Amino acid sequence: MTQFTDLIKERRTAYAIGTNTELSNKEIADRIREVAQQIPTAFNSQTTRLVVVFGEDNVKLWDHILDVQKDVMQGDMWEMMSGVMQGAKAGVGTVLFFEDRDAVKGALGENERATVYKQHHSANAQYGIWLALTELGLGGSLQHMNIGFEQGFDKSVKDMFNLPASYEMIAQMPFGSIEAEPNPKEFIDSSEQVRVVGE
Repeated sequence: MTQFTDLIKERRTAYAIGTNTELSNKEIADRIREVAQQIPTAFNSQTTRLVVVFGEDNVKLWDHILDVQKDVMQGDMWEMMSGVMQGAKAGVGTVLFFEDRDAVKGALGENERATVYKQHHSANAQYGIWLALTELGLGGSLQHMNIGFEQGFDKSVKDMFNLPASYEMIAQMPFGSIEAEPNPKEFIDSSEQVRVVGE
């Protein structure tokens, strides 16, 4: 077993998060910057942009998302997800994942392949940052609220933090101290996930 494999196994979705950590905001932000620089992107285009939100700004962010989503989600979905959003307010902070559409256009053009690339870039960043937070002893979850650049669904969040109009929000990762053990995780058979061809 390698340290990397151990870290992958340790990373789990944590909805019950808090502020019980001795890490400073600067230490967390510095680690996120360090990892973000090493995230692979197509043609080294580096189109991903991260915004790390702490403290009262984090509460303000999730209050806003809750206010928006209460008119979008209904019934059982609202019952489940409103708890997740309330829990996000209790954490240390949130990493917002954006793709800079101007950077995508400049480096990769405007085509279907560029659209695929930017999603891959963000996915790489999300997983890398999640592992970095895990290594720091923090837990988190991956959320997709207020998503929709073309429809303007992410504009209010960008306005809240004075971010460039070209930023397209892809996901949010609220994080903090782990306040409850995650539920057991079920796995499909590894032979179904990974097929080996050849000798």
